[in-house]
Amino acid sequence: MEEKKGYDVLRIVVHSDRCYMSTDYIKGKQLIVWLKYHSRIDKEILFGWIRELIENLEHFHQCRGNPCYQYVNPYSIIVGENDKLYLLDLGSKEQNDLLHLMQRRYVRENFLSPDNQYYQKVSVQEDIYGFGKTVQYLLSAVETEPALKKIEEIRLKNMISRCVDHKSKKCYQTIQDISEHFPIHRKREQDRMLAVRKLLVCAVVLIGFIIAVTQTAGSKARNQNTEKEGIISNDLSEPGKTDSEILENCREEMRREQKQWELEKQELKETYLERERKLEYELALLYFIELEDYRKSREIVENIEASEPFGEDFAKLCTFMDGQTEPFTEQDIGEILERLEAETPNPEDDRYAYCVSKGYEKLKGEAHQEEGGEERGEIQDIEGQDTEGQEGEESVGDESENSQEITEGQQ
Repeated sequence: MEEKKGYDVLRIVVHSDRCYMSTDYIKGKQLIVWLKYHSRIDKEILFGWIRELIENLEHFHQCRGNPCYQYVNPYSIIVGENDKLYLLDLGSKEQNDLLHLMQRRYVRENFLSPDNQYYQKVSVQEDIYGFGKTVQYLLSAVETEPALKKIEEIRLKNMISRCVDHKSKKCYQTIQDISEHFPIHRKREQDRMLAVRKLLVCAVVLIGFIIAVTQTAGSKARNQNTEKEGIISNDLSEPGKTDSEILENCREEMRREQKQWELEKQELKETYLERERKLEYELALLYFIELEDYRKSREIVENIEASEPFGEDFAKLCTFMDGQTEPFTEQDIGEILERLEAETPNPEDDRYAYCVSKGYEKLKGEAHQEEGGEERGEIQDIEGQDTEGQEGEESVGDESENSQEITEGQQ
C-alpha cells in the first residue's frame, strides 16, 4: 500500500459571515489513489465526504474576491487523517507537478465541461460541473455498506444531473443550491419516511370523515325538505295569501335549499376525489419505482376517477415500460415523455422525474443514459486514450498509476 505523502492544502477559517484562506501542510493521499485501496466504504463516510466537499467549495467561493477553484476533480482532493477531505492549494509551487498532471487530456475530458476543455473558463458553474463529475466517479468506484437505498440513488442521480447539465432549467447556480437539496443523513431520512406514513394514515382517516359528513349532510337535507313540506300546510291558513302564492313561495325556498345543498355536495365530492387521486398516485408510484410492476401501476392510474392529461400519458408510459412497445413509435414515446415532464403534478417530487428518466433509459438504451436530464450517468471509459500529447513528456509523480485508477473506478 502506498505511503502517505505531504501536500499543501487549503485551510479556510470562517469568522462571522466572512471566510479567510490559509495554507497548511498535511500527510495524506489523493482521493483517486485512496479509492484504489478502498473499494468498499461506509455509507455515512460517503455522505460525509460529499457534504465536506460542498462545504469547502462554498467557503472557498465566499473568500475575498469570490474566487473559483477551477480544478475540482479526484486529483485535487486530498484524504487526510481521520478520512477528512481537503482541497489542494494550487497556488503553492510544490503543487506544480500535480497542476501539470490535471491539465492532461484524460483528466480534462472527464472532469471539465465539453466547452471548457482547456480551462479557458473560470466560473462557479465550472466548479459545480467538476463537483458533479467527481461525485459521479466516486459512486462508480466504491460500494457502500450498507447499500444505498433506491430513493437515495434517485436523489444522488438528480443532484449529479443538475450539476453537469448546464442547459437544464433546473441546473444549480451556486454551491449553496446544492447544499439545500443534498440528501440528509440516515436518521433524518427515516424520520421523513415516518412522517410520510403518518400523513397517509391521516389522509385515510380524513377521507372516512368526509364520507361520514357527506352522509350526515344528506340526511339533514332530507329532514329539512320534510319540514318544508309541513310548513306548506301551516302557511295555507295565513290570511292575505292565496293558495297559489303560498305554494310558490314554499317551492322557491325549497329550490334555493336544494341548490345550496347541491353546491355543498359537489364541493365535498371534489375534495374527496382530489385526496383519493393523490393517494392513488402514491400507490401507482410505489408499484412503478419500488416493485417495478408497471402493469399494476397502469391499472391504478387508469381507474382514477378524476382523469387528467398526466394520468393518460403516465398509463401509456407504464404500457411501454411493461414491454408493450408495438402500439408506439419512438417519436410517440418521446412526445409522451416530454409531456410528462411538462404536466408533472408536483415538480419538486423527485419520483415523477425518476419515472420519466426510466422511460428515457428504456427508449435510448444504456449507452445513452447520460444524455437524459434525469438518468444515471456513468463516467466514460477512458481506456486506450490518445497518448500523442503524452509522448516525450516526463512522467510526473504517480501519473501512470493515477490514469489507471480512473479506468478501474469506471469498470
